[in-house]
Amino acid sequence: MTVYTLFLYIAIAAIALTATIGVGHSKLKEHAVIHPLQWFVQYFVGSLLIFSGLVKAVDPLGTAYKMQDYFTEFAAQGLPLMDLMHDNALPFSLIMLVLELVLGACLILGVGDRKTTWTTLSMMVFFTFLTGFNYLTGYTSKSEQIGILDFANWENFSDGNIRITDCGCFGDFLKLKPIETFVKDIIFTILSLFLVLNTNKLKELLPRDKKIASLNVRTIVVTLLIVLATWFCFQNFYFNKPMVDFRPFAEGTDLKAAKAACDADVAIVETVYTYENTETGEIQLINSAKIMEHAYLWEDKNAEGKAIWQVDKEKTQTKTIHEGCNSQIQYFRFDDVLNNPTYNFLVIGGDLDKANKEAFKQISGLAAKGEKEGYTTKALYYYTGKQTIDEFRHDVNGAYEFDTADDKLLKTIIRANPGLVLLKDGKVVKKWHHKHIPTYEEVKSLMN
Repeated sequence: MTVYTLFLYIAIAAIALTATIGVGHSKLKEHAVIHPLQWFVQYFVGSLLIFSGLVKAVDPLGTAYKMQDYFTEFAAQGLPLMDLMHDNALPFSLIMLVLELVLGACLILGVGDRKTTWTTLSMMVFFTFLTGFNYLTGYTSKSEQIGILDFANWENFSDGNIRITDCGCFGDFLKLKPIETFVKDIIFTILSLFLVLNTNKLKELLPRDKKIASLNVRTIVVTLLIVLATWFCFQNFYFNKPMVDFRPFAEGTDLKAAKAACDADVAIVETVYTYENTETGEIQLINSAKIMEHAYLWEDKNAEGKAIWQVDKEKTQTKTIHEGCNSQIQYFRFDDVLNNPTYNFLVIGGDLDKANKEAFKQISGLAAKGEKEGYTTKALYYYTGKQTIDEFRHDVNGAYEFDTADDKLLKTIIRANPGLVLLKDGKVVKKWHHKHIPTYEEVKSLMN
C-alpha cells in the first residue's frame, strides 16, 4: 500500500460518513442546515487520526523509539530540552497516541468543539515542525555535522543527508519518504485550520444537554475514550507484545528468505558532478556512472600541466534512484540460528541492566529442558554495565550462549526485555513477551 492508496481509502470512508451520519442524519431533523464540505473534512481528518493512532498504538514502544530518534537529532542541532524529551519519550508517545485516537473519535462524533479542533491543529503543527525540520536536514552535510540553522553552509539537497529516513507516522505499517511525510503534514495542518475556522459547523451526534447521573453524556464519552485508548496502548507493550506485528521478524516469517532478498536489494545512488573549464568557463554536469566516458576531464592539461577541468565540490548533487532494502533483517548475522534445521530458542535481552531477571530464570529452565532433547538456545544482548555477562548468566542460571547484537536490531525482533522466540530452520514459529513465558509443555505443543 502507498500513501496515495491510503488517502483514497480514507476519503472513501469520509464520503460514506458524510452521506450517512452527516447529510443522512441531518435530513431526519426539521430545518437542518447541511454543510457537506465541512463534514467531509471533519470525517477525513478524524478517520486519518484514528487509523494513524491505531497502527502506532499496536506498538507504542516503536513510536517511542522513533521519537527518541527525533529528539536525539534535535539535541545535536542545539534545541533546548531535547535530552529531557529523549529520556521521557515513552510517556510522551503514549500521550500523543491517546490524543490521536481520542481526537479522531471526537471529530467523528462532533464532540469537544473548539477544544477538539484547536488541539488537533496544535498537534498537526507539532508534527509538521518535526517532519519539516527533518526534511530540511537534507540541505546540511551529515559528515561535517552542519547545523540546520547554519544557513551559510547549506549545500545542494541530498537524500543521503536526511537524518531520519522514515517518520514513523504510520508505525511499521507504512513507510513514507521524508518529502511525502512533510507534504502530508502540511496538507493536514491546513485541513485542521479549516476545522478551527468552521468549528460551529461541526456535525454533532451527541446531545449537549443530556445527562447521566448528573454528568454530561459528552464528558462521559470523552472520558471513556481516553480510558479505552490508554488501556489499548498498555496492552501492546506493558502487559504483552504488540497484538499486530508489522516488523520483519513477525511470526511466520522465513528469515533466511527475507534476509537473502534484502541482501540482494542494493541501493542505487546517482551522483552528478559539476565540472568547469578553467579556460573557457564551460560547465558540464557529469553522472558518476558515466564518468569514464569523459576521459578528457583529467587528460586535458594547460601549459602548466594542470587539469583544465576542475570539479566544483559544492555543487555535487546526490540523488537516490532506488533506496534498496533498509530492513533491520540485513543486520542479523547469526547464521547458526538461521541455518538450524531443528527447533531452537532465541532469547532477546537488549539492555541487561533493565531486563526482567525472573523471566530470564524461567527461560533458563525452559532452555535446560530443551537442551536434553537437542534444542539449542542463544541469547542476544547489547549492553550490561552493572554486571559482567558471566555474573548475569550466573544470576539467571543461563547455561547457554550469550552474544552481542545491535540495539535497534534487538528492539525490532521483539518488544520485550527479555523476549523469547521459537524458530525452526530460520522460520519464526512463535514469540513471547517476558510476562507470558510459556511452560515447556506449551512449547512442545507447538512443535510438529
